[in-house]
Amino acid sequence: MRFFKTLITLTFTGLILFSCKEKQPVAAKSKTEYLAGTVSKTWKNTKAEATNSGGLKIDLVITQPACITDNILIFYPNNTYEFREGATKCGANDPDLLLKANWTFLENETKFKIDKIVFQGREVNDTIFDIVELNDTIFTGKTTLTLNGETFQFVATFQPAQ
Repeated sequence: MRFFKTLITLTFTGLILFSCKEKQPVAAKSKTEYLAGTVSKTWKNTKAEATNSGGLKIDLVITQPACITDNILIFYPNNTYEFREGATKCGANDPDLLLKANWTFLENETKFKIDKIVFQGREVNDTIFDIVELNDTIFTGKTTLTLNGETFQFVATFQPAQ
């Protein structure tokens, strides 16, 4: 009986000691990993609003056809990105790759610079966005754009493409 009690005591002591292992801390992801993953990461634009100086707000996602709103951005850790057609094309002969350019973080990774974007059908170069939010599930940036003498506050939100 004494042997049995000793065995139970040792078993419980061992379980307690081995179950209290210190958990290893998970390394925080870098902003590059959030944006581009370790190989690449694909994002879909879910919200884009432009507000002019008069306060008129335009939702650039709901005003576009599905052949535009299903397009995707693929970011790579080597600071390049691709803007590609989604599941539907506006024209059967449209290329799959719409734009390829570069991106970089600025100012201690609080800003995001992109070589080229297309805004209202026009290519805009060297645009810098303030990073509003960037994590595994959302990427939001805001910037100011001027087209034809009119200034717009532009906010774009992306979520990982499924």
